[in-house]
Amino acid sequence: MERFEQIYEEHRDAVRAYVRRRAPESLVDDIVADVFVVCVRRLDDVPRNALPWLYGVARKTLANERRKGRDVPLGVDVAYEPDPQGDSQLAAAFAALSDTDREILRLVAWEGLALREAARVLECSPVAARVRYHRAKSRLRALLDTASSFRPEPKGAR
Repeated sequence: MERFEQIYEEHRDAVRAYVRRRAPESLVDDIVADVFVVCVRRLDDVPRNALPWLYGVARKTLANERRKGRDVPLGVDVAYEPDPQGDSQLAAAFAALSDTDREILRLVAWEGLALREAARVLECSPVAARVRYHRAKSRLRALLDTASSFRPEPKGAR
């Protein structure tokens, strides 16, 4: 139990933040509790670097909640995810990406994971995570380039 307590103390805030960015507040405590119940039950399976593993459990728990339709109906979950703030074009481009593209970008940029750790969360190989990340960045860049080409010139720019 000492190992579990160490994992819990070290990672509960990060897991809670991860869940809060992806679920309505009414579900956060339940989902975080479920993540750590799985952690206790599967303690022997938890790797030394537990955080990506915990994020993977949280991701699956969130998916289960969505399938149940419990306050997180499919297609509505975006309302609980924060958009990039301070740049409406970035927010619009980010929202236009697929769920898969948004998730790899979130894991790296918002959760601060290395691609190898993001691969663990997504249950794919590090090479696949690297490819997904590169493609997601390229698609985001293309959307931003398209949006900026339609931006009107400021008055008096000529």
